[in-house]
Amino acid sequence: MLLLGVGGWQSAPAQQQPPESGRPEVQEQGLSPAEARRRARQLGIDLSNPERAVQQARRRGVPEARIQALLRAVRGRGADAQPAVGQPTAGPALAGPVALRPDTIPLFELPRGAAVEVPLTSDTTVTGVDPFVVRGEGRGRDTLQATGMRQTRRAEAEQTWSGRLSLPADLEPKAYLLRVRVSTPVGTTVLPTSRYLVVRSDRARPDTARRDTARRDTLRYFGYETFESVPDAFQPSPTGPVDDRYIVGPGDELRLAVWGAPEFQYTLTVDRQGRVYVPNHGQFTAAGKRLSTLRKEMKKWLSKKHSGLTAEPQTVFMDLSVTRIQPIRIYVLGAVPQPGGYTVSAMSNAFNALYSVGGPLRRGSLRRIRVIRDGEVTDTVDLYDYLTDGASPDPVALQDGDYLRVPVRGKTVAITGAVERPAYYELKEGETVRDLIEYAGGLRPEAYTESIRVDRLVPPSERDSAQNASVPRKTLTFDLGAVMDGSETVSLADADRVHVRSIPEESDPASISNVASAQVSGAVFQPGEYAIGDSLRTVRDLIHAANGLTDDAYRAQATLVRINEDLGQAVRTINVDSAMAGIPRANVPLVAGDSLHISSVQNLEGRRTVRITGQVRNPGTYPYRTGMTVADLLLKGGGLADSTYLKNVLRSRADLYRESADGRSERVIPFNLARALSGNGFADRELRPGDEIRIYPLRAEVNTSEFVEIRGAVKKPGEYQFQENLALKDLILRANGFREDAYLKYVEVARPRSGGEGMRTLRVPMADSARSPSAVRFGTSDTTRVLGAAADFQLQHRDRVLVRTNPAYSERRFVTVRGEVRFPGDYALKRDGETLSSVLERAGGVPPSGYPGGGRLLRNGKRFVIDIAKVIQGQDDLSLQDGDEIVIPTDPNSVSVRGNVAREGIIKHQDGRDVEYYLRRAGGVRDSTKAVYLTQATGATFKVDRGLFSSSPTVTDGAVIRVTRKSPPPPDREGVDIGQVITDVTGILSSALTIIVLATRAFD
Repeated sequence: MLLLGVGGWQSAPAQQQPPESGRPEVQEQGLSPAEARRRARQLGIDLSNPERAVQQARRRGVPEARIQALLRAVRGRGADAQPAVGQPTAGPALAGPVALRPDTIPLFELPRGAAVEVPLTSDTTVTGVDPFVVRGEGRGRDTLQATGMRQTRRAEAEQTWSGRLSLPADLEPKAYLLRVRVSTPVGTTVLPTSRYLVVRSDRARPDTARRDTARRDTLRYFGYETFESVPDAFQPSPTGPVDDRYIVGPGDELRLAVWGAPEFQYTLTVDRQGRVYVPNHGQFTAAGKRLSTLRKEMKKWLSKKHSGLTAEPQTVFMDLSVTRIQPIRIYVLGAVPQPGGYTVSAMSNAFNALYSVGGPLRRGSLRRIRVIRDGEVTDTVDLYDYLTDGASPDPVALQDGDYLRVPVRGKTVAITGAVERPAYYELKEGETVRDLIEYAGGLRPEAYTESIRVDRLVPPSERDSAQNASVPRKTLTFDLGAVMDGSETVSLADADRVHVRSIPEESDPASISNVASAQVSGAVFQPGEYAIGDSLRTVRDLIHAANGLTDDAYRAQATLVRINEDLGQAVRTINVDSAMAGIPRANVPLVAGDSLHISSVQNLEGRRTVRITGQVRNPGTYPYRTGMTVADLLLKGGGLADSTYLKNVLRSRADLYRESADGRSERVIPFNLARALSGNGFADRELRPGDEIRIYPLRAEVNTSEFVEIRGAVKKPGEYQFQENLALKDLILRANGFREDAYLKYVEVARPRSGGEGMRTLRVPMADSARSPSAVRFGTSDTTRVLGAAADFQLQHRDRVLVRTNPAYSERRFVTVRGEVRFPGDYALKRDGETLSSVLERAGGVPPSGYPGGGRLLRNGKRFVIDIAKVIQGQDDLSLQDGDEIVIPTDPNSVSVRGNVAREGIIKHQDGRDVEYYLRRAGGVRDSTKAVYLTQATGATFKVDRGLFSSSPTVTDGAVIRVTRKSPPPPDREGVDIGQVITDVTGILSSALTIIVLATRAFD
């Protein structure tokens, strides 16, 4: 809408703007009823009662003319502001952003639904709202439409419709523009929402996708993230303001205001022929002209009837402005999320339009976007002008029927390293490395300017050798300083990767060793880094530069860390006092990178504390201070200066616990607490780090060697110190109460016989235990309710309390079933002695894929030898215990042969075959074989007898055959001479024969 003003002579300020009475009407002209109500609410005025609205306006200082304009807008415009012939009434429009939850869905979550909420405003009745997305192209194009849409909220002219969008499993990964089809009695309108449903191409769950993503290139593509979120402000707006470059078109509303000698205001609508009708003046062509041009021509045309417009001095004034603009229809094609026609603001340029439709896809160009008008390329838009400089030098305003074509992205180069925005950038022909660095935001301060590396993919035409064809890459190095000052030009090719190196980090030894400075830390007043120079050459100079040593500096030893030539670190110990005295052995000269650390005595000694425990208000650990006394620690404990609190404190004795110097033993030093509290006795005794003072309650005045004992079903059984008036209830509470399995009918107390040997047993009943044992939760509060008579039962020295375990108590017992069953998992044992077959039946049995013959029963981590196949058949069943684990494997269909055979390995199982068959398949046993063992799938193991008349056992599926070998005989220490043995034996026989012959002759 345009605003035009003409009139007679006015004062100077009046020459610049319309009269005051006309300005509020101009501001509120052309508003829809919903917009008028919204603006009134902003002013704090209720338009439902016109009289009250006028009164509220007067109290708030709002011009009455403005309120009357708003009231006319709510009533649908009065007789004095009727729309021109052919002017469209306000149809349905979006009253705010469309909600889509979720708006991003990974592929693996499909099929699923998404909730949709559409806020609308309309002057006519809305009969239906249908959000939808379009998928596919050509003949395969179809629509996914929301279901169950209903009106969920309504306020004045605004309403909200809600429903659900069902997303099928075959939805392709891409961005889908959400549109809304609104039905009214007049017709149907399709509204673009600038809201996208994004289906990501994640085919794996997040844990898998996360590992895959770690291997991908994480470098981003510059510029595309700008279009990831489109604000609703980019939806077409029917109202201004517009600038002087705006081109007026059909459907626009103009406001003509004239003041001076004549005064009148008219609302003018540009008709389809591009003309406006000015009452009492005639028709004037307005379409196709810039607002500034139209204002000049209109002024010249009206001056024919009102000469004061061009008189000197001027006596009639005119103003022309736009109050309502007609959106235009453009077409966005190419590499965009959803090519097609879009309705955008008539003031849009190419950047605005692309931004409102979600921008180019990553494969689309940001630098060669063409604006096509009447079949010719009117302009080529480079979005880098907007993204890097903030605006285009001369943006082209779009007109109705224009085409925006986004081509495929051109030459793309990556830049990494010491630049402000490492990313992939699209380059035009002729752009160089210097241009690329400027797009990347320039160099960072730590950039190494001596060289820059370019990794280049060799073009196919240059791959002239087999090696080049397999590894078609090369690395180029250039002088970065020459590139930046323009003395060297480096052209780039598609897919180049440019890397700007960085100087070493400050903490890098190579960097530290090249900076003429030294560091000092620890017990000095000004720790930090200082430059080595004429006034700072030695360790003493460095300490003086740091403003000297603190009082707690450990002067016997400091540490000087120095970087060697190989960049390793060497440590040197320095006596600080010697260095400060200038002794050369300690006051060593400094070199670049030296680091001096002086420890403090406090840090070396660690945190020193003292403690106070027992009958005080604030027991705990406190920092030790030099000169700290017993009285100081008693004061920190609190309560001992209160006469009322002291009534419950044993004042005749307190104990100071102190460790020996070597820390191996602890000594107890008793003292009189009453005297210490009065400032006498131990009050001024100095403490040492680690000391502890124990304050006792009044009832603790007993022989500390006396004790009582509690055992059985309590949470903390043990021996406890006996005190006067100690009841059975007190001892049970000291033991933290009963366990869940405690037998609460009675408690037994074993007590030594007085004047005799042996023990006698006393049975103490527990109150309420017989009435409601199930109500006990075994916490401290519940324990006190079941003690009953225990509160009145007084214990004696050496009593032993026995809390029995309830024989009816049953703990939770579970077994685990894994492997080939229908329902693997943990199973609670229903009763004592529940069998294996029962649990397997509860687990759904073993499917055909399972192999019960190889099933295992694990108890306490060890295998229980049992044939589960027979158990399932009703034989050899077994009772299970808590913690048992049952594993049913799949059918292995194999037999393993191991050990002393020709070929170890796994052999396919054959029904009915024995051990010898599998040994032959393994190439037979070796000569050194000792024994053969067969372990069947059930776990049963047998030694196989391979004698002449022995029988070879049948091997079951999943069995293992082990062949062991003999141990080799120990080697002889010396070799055996066979010839010598024969000679010795022959000599012995000859001698024996001679003796026999001589003896025979002698007797003859």
